[in-house]
Amino acid sequence: MQDKKFTVHKSMVLSNRKALALYLFKINRAEDIPKIMALSVDLDTFRGDRVPLEIVTREIDLAVQLLQEDYIGLKIMELTDVKALPLYKGIKLCINPLLEAEIEIPFIVLCRLVSRYFKIITESIQVTLVIEKSFLRLDFNPSLPDIANNHQIDGVILAVHKILAEFSTLQPVRLTIAHRNSTHGSELYNKLLGVPAELSSKRNSLYYPLMKNYNSQSDLNLSTGADTSIERSFFIGPLHYMLDKEFPDLSYAERCQHILMTVIGISEATRETVAQILNMSVSSLQRRLREEKTSFQKLLLHTKKVMADEFLVKQNLSATDVAFLLGYQSHSQFFQAFKRWYSMTPMAYQKLHQSHDRSEY
Repeated sequence: MQDKKFTVHKSMVLSNRKALALYLFKINRAEDIPKIMALSVDLDTFRGDRVPLEIVTREIDLAVQLLQEDYIGLKIMELTDVKALPLYKGIKLCINPLLEAEIEIPFIVLCRLVSRYFKIITESIQVTLVIEKSFLRLDFNPSLPDIANNHQIDGVILAVHKILAEFSTLQPVRLTIAHRNSTHGSELYNKLLGVPAELSSKRNSLYYPLMKNYNSQSDLNLSTGADTSIERSFFIGPLHYMLDKEFPDLSYAERCQHILMTVIGISEATRETVAQILNMSVSSLQRRLREEKTSFQKLLLHTKKVMADEFLVKQNLSATDVAFLLGYQSHSQFFQAFKRWYSMTPMAYQKLHQSHDRSEY
């Protein structure tokens, strides 16, 4: 099997190059711009909108060697215009109906959109949303740990924060970093993110409060509370169109599952919703899935099981919270569905699998 080739959108590369030039002007080193540009790869040599991640990483490494700057990732991203990035534009199109109706978008919805579709602009770092008892945690893991550099991790952490800040006033309350051995000279994190960096042996993570009152059941309900017509107008079509354009080799089953994992709990996870997002008829969607030896109902059930396992076992959430996250109208509906799946309650499943995981260590 051929290894997956990770890529970066050309708009991200160009935005970072522009920001780097601005930074050099800012520190009175404009004479270094030609040297930096000489290290840059001609993007026109790559077909389409994407560049191999290895090329971009090498370019950053060479710039760091020339400038001898420990926190160039943060300093470049500080000057990068995130509104020029396709991810920001896609999210803006998705939530415009809610913004125009002056409806507050739940922060957890914004985090889900950013984490699920971040790969549109770069696959350098995988962004994962984790829900804890009092916090929403965004984890940042390099796609290629062997060649990743500190500056890419820093840049992506700040990019995510800046994109979220365009749509919400909620501020992070904690930052942990595992990609550096020391916080010496890292006051820049505090300046740009509003929180100091804490060294961690486990993860690079940005924490946001779950809600002001930490009332988990209402906070975890992803519904906007909007009128039905408004909720129907909030859909991820623009974002998913971008994803399809950038990654055209995805199977229809993979596309459906990606959509379902994004919309479950936000809007109705029906074949009609998915077909609309894919800009195709329901019959065409069903035909495509049959050709791939699956069906919408099989994918929906599989996706709910995967998400339930993630929330119950890996994130250790209560069954009641999981019910809300999976879009059930009540926890009793979720309990009944779960018992049909596994012939046991969510709590029994949680205890069984968590004890099994502990026994492996």
